[in-house]
Amino acid sequence: MEEILKADPDIVILADGGPFATLGTDDLWKGLTAVNNNKYFEIPQGPFSWMSSPPSVNRILGIKWLGNLLYPELFDYDMIKEAKVFYKLFWHYDLTDAEAGKLLANSTYKVLGTN
Repeated sequence: MEEILKADPDIVILADGGPFATLGTDDLWKGLTAVNNNKYFEIPQGPFSWMSSPPSVNRILGIKWLGNLLYPELFDYDMIKEAKVFYKLFWHYDLTDAEAGKLLANSTYKVLGTN
């Protein structure tokens, strides 16, 4: 934690199941620029993480998600649409808008359902 406080990042990206829900009120994290600016996000997960373990095809979608999160002017994706297309292609599953919104609820700047 001392290293994170020292670095004072502009953005914090957390693994699913991490401290996302309490980050904004946790005294350890409140001093960070990212937390004060509400720029902390949780990596989407379902059925596997979009960025970490276990290694899966979801990392392909994670690349689009991360690019859209960090550089939205360059990677201007509608992540609800991208998730739906991806899940249909790779998981043979018709993801609904509500399900995609739930996957991305803690993971994007954009207002869900307006893209």
